Amino acid sequence: MKKYLKNMAQLILSPANGWEDIAAEQERPDEVARRGFFPLAALVGVSVLVSALYSRHVEAFHLVLQALITGMSYFLSYFMGTFALSLFVEPLLEGRYDERRCQIFTLYIVGILAAIKIVINCLPVSYVMLFFVPLYVVLIEWKGATYLNVKPSRVGVFMILAVFGVLVPPFLIDFLFSQLI
Repeated sequence: MKKYLKNMAQLILSPANGWEDIAAEQERPDEVARRGFFPLAALVGVSVLVSALYSRHVEAFHLVLQALITGMSYFLSYFMGTFALSLFVEPLLEGRYDERRCQIFTLYIVGILAAIKIVINCLPVSYVMLFFVPLYVVLIEWKGATYLNVKPSRVGVFMILAVFGVLVPPFLIDFLFSQLI
C-alpha cells in the first residue's frame, strides 16, 4: 500500500511526472488492486464511522450501513470504470488497447477519489468547500491521456469518457444506495 500511496501523492503533486513514473514501474493491476486500492476502499468505509464523532443524532445501524455503501461504491466503481474504458477507449488510442494500463489508470483515479472521501469523512468541513477538489482529478485524468496513448486529436472525447466512466460512478453509486436507507 505504501507504493500505491506514494504514486497517488506523485499524481496529485505532479500529474504528468506521476503517470511517467507509473508507466516506468510496469506494475500488474491485480497487485496494485490487492495491495493498494482494495485496502483503501475498505478504509473509506471505515472512515465513515469517524464522522460519528462530530455528527449529531447518528444511529449506529444507519452509520454502519452508510460505511458499507461507501466502501462498496468505490469497489464497484473500479470495475465500472475499467468496463467503460474497455468498451469505448480503443478508437481513441494511437496504438492497440492496453487492458493493463486502463486498469491501472482506473485504480489510481478512483483511489484519489477515495482519498478525498477519507478526508471529507474525517474532517468536519463543509461539503461546499471540498466540492471542487474532484475537479483537480479531471486534470490528473487529462494528464493520464498520454499514459494511455490517446491520440492528441481525441483527448476531448477521452476526457468526456473518463469523467463519465471513471469519475462519476463513485458519486452516483453512493448517491443511489444512500437514497435506499
